[in-house]
Amino acid sequence: MSQQVNLYQPIFRKQKIIFSARTIAFITAGLLLLLVIWGLVVGQRINQLEDEYQRQVAAEQRAVEQLTELQRNRPPPTDTSALEADIEALRQRAQQLRASVSSVQQHRPLSQTQLPERMEALARQVPRGLWLTRLTMTEPDRGLTIEGRALSSSLVPDYIDGLSSEPLIIGTGFKQVHVHETSDEKPGVSFVLRTQSEDSP
Repeated sequence: MSQQVNLYQPIFRKQKIIFSARTIAFITAGLLLLLVIWGLVVGQRINQLEDEYQRQVAAEQRAVEQLTELQRNRPPPTDTSALEADIEALRQRAQQLRASVSSVQQHRPLSQTQLPERMEALARQVPRGLWLTRLTMTEPDRGLTIEGRALSSSLVPDYIDGLSSEPLIIGTGFKQVHVHETSDEKPGVSFVLRTQSEDSP
């Protein structure tokens, strides 16, 4: 007695995947759309690179033209030997003048040597509203007289205090200070400062 056992099951049968024409058409259209988009992106990028390349070429061309123009307009080299000779002559002249000034100063008293500096110091401390009308210096170390005018008598002490900060004026004492009303129609007062009395020899 024999018996056949059927081990075949439909689940083990090879299945065929069948796509409809519509599905294939959609897939094809999607692929084509992706290719078109990719082509547009690549083309835009290529156009940007080409534009950048053209700008670089144009900038390089302008730089070459400017360099050529500068070379064309460049002045010819000049001979500086004459200029150097003039500079050397001026330098020697300056040395000679300094030597002459030094020689003269050696034969002048210190008070006379610093006379311009002392005059500048006297004028530098003049406050606003006060002006000098006359400066008189007698023989060296003999006396100084300052005459001027001011809009207010209080400016005269301010001026004297300011002179005390000047190195060349420090130690100069004013023995006479005269402040009086002006005799003309101009406002303010006139003043006279003296380092020596009027009756000093």
